[in-house]
Amino acid sequence: MRRTLVGSLVGLLLMSASVFAADDDTTTTVTPTIAAAAATLARPDLSANLNIAPRIAPRRPMALPSLYAGSVFLQSYDAYSTLSALNRGATEANPLMKAVTKSPVAFIGLKAGVATMSIMAAERMWKDNNRLGAVLTMVASNGFMAMVAAHNSAVLHRMQ
Repeated sequence: MRRTLVGSLVGLLLMSASVFAADDDTTTTVTPTIAAAAATLARPDLSANLNIAPRIAPRRPMALPSLYAGSVFLQSYDAYSTLSALNRGATEANPLMKAVTKSPVAFIGLKAGVATMSIMAAERMWKDNNRLGAVLTMVASNGFMAMVAAHNSAVLHRMQ
């Protein structure tokens, strides 16, 4: 524990030392905010002239993280219900998934990848100021997966 703490502290100190070791030209062109902060600390009377405005990212509506959680849940339930039905003798109806469902590890990995990619796509849309597109993408993805989950649930119920 002590070694980790000391190593982290040394690494932090070395990283901050490299910022101050840079040339004046690179400091002003590459990291002007560090130079401005250093000038503010050195002469607090100049802070009014810097016009440094913090950038505040727009907050996500509570619906978006909830849709992310729903996507993970629905993909997980689809993997569970599909594998359970296959173990009970059902057959995969989707011809594109027949080869993947033969290996449970590959199928679960695919489901995890689909959930991750849909969340990443929505996050990219959100960051690119396409907020409506991000929410609608997740609503469409979750709606489709809810239909698949309902179908799988009906198949499992019939098999009992």
